[in-house]
Amino acid sequence: MTRRALGALGATLFAALGLGGQCAQGTDHAGHAAHAPVASVAPSPAPSLDGGSHADHAPAGAPSGYVPITIDPSRVGPLGLATAKVEERDFTRNLRTVGIVALDERRTAHVHAKVKGFIEALPADFVGKTVTKGEVLAAIYSQTVYAAQLEYLAFLKQPRLSLGDPIADDAESKSREKILEASRRRLLLWDVPRAQIDRLEKTLEPQRTYAIASPRAGVLVAKQAVFGNYVEPGAELFTISDLSNLWTLIDVYEADVPHVALGQSARLTVEGIADPLAAKVTFISPVINEATRTLKVRLDVPNTTGKLKPGAFATAELDLPLGRGLAVPETSVVHAGTRKIVFVVHSAADGGAHIVPREVVLGPQVAGHFRVTSGLAAGDVVATSAQFLIDSESRLRATSGGPGGHSGH
Repeated sequence: MTRRALGALGATLFAALGLGGQCAQGTDHAGHAAHAPVASVAPSPAPSLDGGSHADHAPAGAPSGYVPITIDPSRVGPLGLATAKVEERDFTRNLRTVGIVALDERRTAHVHAKVKGFIEALPADFVGKTVTKGEVLAAIYSQTVYAAQLEYLAFLKQPRLSLGDPIADDAESKSREKILEASRRRLLLWDVPRAQIDRLEKTLEPQRTYAIASPRAGVLVAKQAVFGNYVEPGAELFTISDLSNLWTLIDVYEADVPHVALGQSARLTVEGIADPLAAKVTFISPVINEATRTLKVRLDVPNTTGKLKPGAFATAELDLPLGRGLAVPETSVVHAGTRKIVFVVHSAADGGAHIVPREVVLGPQVAGHFRVTSGLAAGDVVATSAQFLIDSESRLRATSGGPGGHSGH
C-alpha cells in the first residue's frame, strides 16, 4: 500500500471517531479549515499543552516506526481515553498442580528373612493391622537356625566355657571362649531375638522356630508373608509405616521451578476431605523428567487424624513469590510483533494530552498485570484504553512525515 493510500485510510478512520487531524499527502488543504486538528503531531520542538516544550518527547526517544501525538482537550472524552499509574507491587503467582499421597520413607521399614525356612505362625495376618515395636509378626522354622542353636548349646555345656565364667590363662580356653561368643553373635545377626537367646542359655533347650519382630511401630501396609510358605534369604515379608506423617509428591513444570523453595507453605485438597490440609515443601528433586518436562517436589503433610490415605490423589496450591517490581495493567500493552509498546500519557491543565510511545521489556504476568523490567519509571501514567487507535495514529504519522507533521505540508 502506498503512502498516499495509507494516509487516506488513517484519515478516514480517525475522522469517523472524531479524531481527524492532518491528512496524508494529496488531501485537499481546504478540508483542514473545516476540521480543526484533533490528534496531530506537534512540530519539533512544539509548544506543549501546558505551555512548555515537548522537546523531551522528540521522536528520537520513541520506538522505531512510532511518533508522539497530541490530542485536543475537546477530543479526549470522545476518545474514551483511560489511564493507570505505574506503581511498585509484590508479584505473587498461584501455582496449582496435582500429586499423589505417598508413605514417608523415613518412617517406613521393610522386613526381610535372613535365612531360608518355613513360616509356621503368622500373628500379623492382614494388611492394615497396627503393630508396636518388637511385636512378633511371624515365626519361622529354619534348619539353619536350629542347627546354630544346637552348636551354641554344645559350647555352653562344656566346662568353664559358659558366658561370664572366669577364663583360664591357657590358650585353649581363650580360643573356646571366642568360638562361644561368635556362635552367639551369629544368631543375633540372623535376627534371632535376644530374649530367645537368653532363654536358650537358661533352659539349654533349642526352640523349633524363631520370631520375626517388628522393627518399628506403625501400620502393616504390605504383606507378602503367607502361612506355610517357604522363604528364601532376602525375601520381603512385611512393610510397616508410621502414617502420622505422609508425603505428597507433586509435579512442577520447569518454568516454575526457580520460584519454588524449601520451607514454602502449600494447601492440599483431597477428595473426601472437606477442609484443605496444610503442607510444607521439604525436598525438590534435582532431576527433571525428560518426558513430561516436570520436576518432583515433596510436601510433608501431618496426618495425626489418619484421614489422609497413601495413594490418594491430591491437588496442591502454592503461592510463588516472583519478587517486587513496577507493574502495568495488561490492557495497556500493545503487542507489536516481538516488541511490547505502551503509551505514556502527559496530561495538561486544559484537559489535553500528549501521548508518547515507549518500548518496554516485560517480566511475568500476574493477576492482570505485567512486571516491567525496563522502559518505564514509577509514577508514569499509561493508557489502558483506546491504545489501539493511538497505536494506529502514531504509526500513520511516522510513515506520513514523522514528528514534524506530514510530508508535503
